[in-house]
Amino acid sequence: MSDLPTPDRAVRRRSSTRATLIAAAEALFDETGSTSISVEAVVSRAGFTRGAFYSNFRTVDELFFAVYEQQAEAVFAVLERELGDALEGEHRTVDDVVQGVVRGLPPEDKWYAIRSVLLTRARHDADVNALLRAHTDRFHDTLQPLLIAALRRIGRVPTVDDALYTRAVVAAHVGAVSQSVLFDATDAVRIAAVEGCILGLTTPAAD
Repeated sequence: MSDLPTPDRAVRRRSSTRATLIAAAEALFDETGSTSISVEAVVSRAGFTRGAFYSNFRTVDELFFAVYEQQAEAVFAVLERELGDALEGEHRTVDDVVQGVVRGLPPEDKWYAIRSVLLTRARHDADVNALLRAHTDRFHDTLQPLLIAALRRIGRVPTVDDALYTRAVVAAHVGAVSQSVLFDATDAVRIAAVEGCILGLTTPAAD
């Protein structure tokens, strides 16, 4: 019997290697606060060779996009659940939508910190810019229908374009999360920022 791995086993092994590299990069970011780390540092942390790295990623930037994308997938799932809950039941209120958004968007500054570093690189690197735009567009495209449906459920509509409104809510939330290193009551700031967008940039829907 051949000792060569079957195709399914090879796929599973590569998937496991990729996941371990992503976890190593995330751990290194937690420790250093930077995505400027070497391939050697990643493979040393993961217990792999450079060959294992390059069979999964072309660059460290691409690896950190994978970290960002993995976190984004988790955010999408939470958003769908939390804003979906805001559409259920009778007599939904502004507070229900605010809480759905605040619980759905990630409170951890790490996700935004990685994105911030990638944004800086995107200013000077067209490839990084294109990848980050694609991920950001997908994030907003996922949030927009959920957010607008939740607003309509409480009888309100944006006073600006739906896409612009969605980006304003995200921008307000990102700004609030960025206060976490300077102000302890971050949750209160997040709630106030999102509520401000819902009350300040929407109006009662016409009957």
